Amino acid sequence: MFDVQFLDKIKFFSDFSAEAKREIAQLDIVFKKYAANSPIINEGDDSGSFFILLQGKVSVYKKPNVNPISELLPGAIFGEIAFLSAKPRGASVVALENCILLEFDRSVLGRLSPDIRDQLKDKLITILVKHLNDVIDMRTKESFGLATNNPHAAEMIGAKIEVKQLIFSQEGYYIYYMGNGDALIENRLEGTKNTVKMVELTEVIPGKYITAIKQARRDPADYLFGKSGDFGGYLVLKAARQAWKSTLLAVQAEKFDQTRKMDTFINRNLDMK
Repeated sequence: MFDVQFLDKIKFFSDFSAEAKREIAQLDIVFKKYAANSPIINEGDDSGSFFILLQGKVSVYKKPNVNPISELLPGAIFGEIAFLSAKPRGASVVALENCILLEFDRSVLGRLSPDIRDQLKDKLITILVKHLNDVIDMRTKESFGLATNNPHAAEMIGAKIEVKQLIFSQEGYYIYYMGNGDALIENRLEGTKNTVKMVELTEVIPGKYITAIKQARRDPADYLFGKSGDFGGYLVLKAARQAWKSTLLAVQAEKFDQTRKMDTFINRNLDMK
């Protein structure tokens, strides 16, 4: 048992009521200290705890990689998959420096009231989805030859991992892939920038856009049209068709793979209520 005020200082419990925190504080939650270079989790183990990193820094490793796939900072949550699903550990975690962690064994689920147990599980599922999104985003960036950087830690420090990959350029007209299915269309001759959601392009251009193209003394036959939301659209040069299509297909494949994995995970492993 420990002081409820301690839980008030941990971001993970910010959405929990005072009553829920009091109940959690009654549990036999363990503080763990790890010296630098000490293993915390070993890939393949069947241990079922999740951890909150209070102090220090850890690295995450995934076989066969010899380099860490992520570094986590104070506030980070890890080990949630094994806690929720009783699956073997999918990665190893090693202390980069002296660390203090809060460890929650899977057995705590049986000692919590149903409402608080469900809230704890829902919170961890939200974090799990975020971590899977980070992995998908990292893989997307790798597919475009972009540098990757600490996907989990970015959430903890409030940083946004910026993606900006040039996929097309022609005479002052530039298209960048910005991640998450977004594209930046930049016309440096006119000094305009337009961030849009990547969609299938069509050669059927609305009349008002044709008028604007002609007023700019350009040929409407050189452009494709994409609809952005309910009230607007955008134009893409036909010369960018292949680059746009390839990028869009890659984005769609990543999203499909993410959805499939999440559906499989939830349907097979999270039926714990």
